[in-house]
Amino acid sequence: MKLLKLLGGIFLFLSLISFSFAENKALVLQEMTWTDIQEYLKNNDMVIIPLGSTEQHGPHLPLGSDFFEAFEISKLISSRTGVVVAPILMVGYSEYHSGFPGTLSVKPQTMEQVIFECVEMLIKYGFRRILFFNYHGGNNIVQENVIHRINHNTPAIAVSIGHGSPIQKAENGEFFDWHGGLNETSIMLYLKPKLVKMERAKKPEIHFTPQMKKLRELAKENPDIIYVWNSLFGVPEKTGKGGASYELSSNGIWSLSDPRLATRERGIEKVHKMVEKAVKFIETWKKVK
Repeated sequence: MKLLKLLGGIFLFLSLISFSFAENKALVLQEMTWTDIQEYLKNNDMVIIPLGSTEQHGPHLPLGSDFFEAFEISKLISSRTGVVVAPILMVGYSEYHSGFPGTLSVKPQTMEQVIFECVEMLIKYGFRRILFFNYHGGNNIVQENVIHRINHNTPAIAVSIGHGSPIQKAENGEFFDWHGGLNETSIMLYLKPKLVKMERAKKPEIHFTPQMKKLRELAKENPDIIYVWNSLFGVPEKTGKGGASYELSSNGIWSLSDPRLATRERGIEKVHKMVEKAVKFIETWKKVK
């Protein structure tokens, strides 16, 4: 019986790691020629635009973690669906992480305008279905605004398929494991293991303000109050809410879990679920010409 369980576990593990290697090569706009794009558009008008950031992710993860996650997962989706991936920016809105060196940030309205103007060019060539794969919470408002502009001002249709989108229904996981913690470290151990410095990983000291602590306590009576609790995080120091990165965390990680417990296998499982949901969505949408 133990042998059967062991073999079953091995089979599950191999099936999870093999899905990304058994498909075609991802299509990346910057790696293609103009004639490649011309041929592509004869049969497909979809494009995936990854959105990430360049910001601190604790002492053990690279500044580009969110960009790498968005880009690499988009490429895995591309290899399964044949949809072109077109990265536009490696930065996002990350002002609240600027207490740690290396973080780059642009204003939401600047980011929105750059993305919209690039999408206008893609529409000019014949792209009509724009799929944003965002992997940075600070970009949510930008993604929402640019999708609205595309849908209301152009012949194209824009949707979100990344982290936090309607098709990526959230699962119950670790409480407050939002940034650079157990799950994100696991994902990076899978996607970009050479950039992860696990010897530097350390569980952070989290400093919730008295208001945050009280709201969290009240959430036991009324879970809806957590909506207010969430609004206090990821805001610049100038707001006085205590929600900037260096105010919350001793090392930049936003998590009550220990990133040292992260595993590549955990990362594979989480990425696999996101890719499967996106692939299913795209293949269904392809049936509408």
